[in-house]
Amino acid sequence: MNRMDAPFAAADAEAERLRLERTSAAHRWTDGKGRPWDLVIPPTVYPPREDTDLLADALAALGAGGGRTVFEVGVGSGALLLQMAADGWNVTGCDVHPYAVAASRHALAHHGHTSKVLEADIRDVDTSFLGPADLIIWNTPYLPPVSAQDAHLGPLEEAALSDPVPGGSALALLAVLADLPARPQRRAMVVLGAEAYSELRSEATKRGWSCTVEGRRVFEDGEGLILAGLERAWPTATHAVVASTGSTNADLMENEGAVGDSLRAVHQTKGRGRRTASWASNEGDLTASWIVHDGQGPIPAHGLVQAACALAARDVLVDLARMDVDDVLLKWPNDLLIEQHVLGKVGGWLVESRQQGRNNRVVAGLGLNLTPGPSSVAGTPRGSLEGVDASDLHSALTVRLCTRLNALRTKRGRASIVAEASDAYRNSASVLGLTDIEGNDLVPTGMDMQGGLSVEGREETIHDLDAVMWRAWPSPQSSNSASRSA
Repeated sequence: MNRMDAPFAAADAEAERLRLERTSAAHRWTDGKGRPWDLVIPPTVYPPREDTDLLADALAALGAGGGRTVFEVGVGSGALLLQMAADGWNVTGCDVHPYAVAASRHALAHHGHTSKVLEADIRDVDTSFLGPADLIIWNTPYLPPVSAQDAHLGPLEEAALSDPVPGGSALALLAVLADLPARPQRRAMVVLGAEAYSELRSEATKRGWSCTVEGRRVFEDGEGLILAGLERAWPTATHAVVASTGSTNADLMENEGAVGDSLRAVHQTKGRGRRTASWASNEGDLTASWIVHDGQGPIPAHGLVQAACALAARDVLVDLARMDVDDVLLKWPNDLLIEQHVLGKVGGWLVESRQQGRNNRVVAGLGLNLTPGPSSVAGTPRGSLEGVDASDLHSALTVRLCTRLNALRTKRGRASIVAEASDAYRNSASVLGLTDIEGNDLVPTGMDMQGGLSVEGREETIHDLDAVMWRAWPSPQSSNSASRSA
């Protein structure tokens, strides 16, 4: 269905035609770097608002364009393209509203910038035009589609406000991105309604794209917006599958691969966990490992790598297995428990490092139960995630691991990992009952930047798993099914 068709009648188009005859409005807008711009907004063209500012602030943080190219979907008044052009970007874009196209072209030309702005829907733009874009941005029309029974504007105005694309405009953009020829470090940034973010992340994960929250706005009525970032997850990484091996962690530790490279075994014969603990897996379970540090750059804190891995696995259970996030417990620091008929351990991570001279290598391995098995292993309740394919999980975990581990590169990203993991560990502690080895209750309050657990009433953070116990869970000393895989 054409986005300019139903629910619009001839009277709607006529009313909008009359509005188009109104005088254009002068509008002063301050961009993400504090620069004022005097804009001319034709009637029915979307002016800069709070959602524009949300995107403008994030774009300002990208710095100088240095000759890179940005493509904006839905250029509106041209405000964002003005900001980007002033920062040295080549600016291109499209809009279905001819007045928006004219306004953007005029604004850019008035300030001495060349541009290529098309009158077109993003789904109709040729890939040869989009292909050179290093960055694609879209402040999507995030309101629900209007119906003939609802009060509504004309087709041009509603195109800037309500979402006409089944499944969401952000999903339509994701489909366009997937069809573009590869370009190193291409990114997209999209503003969408907060309620639509989980579906976008899930679909992005399936398509091999990292999806991150770059910013938020919450309005007085409780409605919110999210600025989502999209980029290919580890686009140059290699992923191998072997029929059988002793340990995927051990294999990758000896491998000369790069960050993001992974190995999955259909059958693993010598899976292990912490210290001498073993990990028994069946054919059909997931046993896989990833290189998370290859000696290039600073080595991330071990505890934060564990937290990032745990969050990535939970992401995938939510995105792929459609589990409720509250039904996935992250037991500090890296075990995954799921609530089915009873609470059971479905998997766990083993993060290992090796140093040779000045070179460090860090490998993270995950064992995840996907097949039926005994109700418990060595006293530990066993859970399983049935109906999900190991190959699909391997691909999805690669995406979410890339997303979570990349966050550790920045101060803001590390703070986000710490905050989210702290909430998860606090929740599991309240369910399982966290104590010290003397049986005194411990109430987690957060994490430090090394991944240590902060607890109420104690100055020292806890880094040693053997220093804590769980009232409603077997102790590590009584079970050989602790932590994972490899």
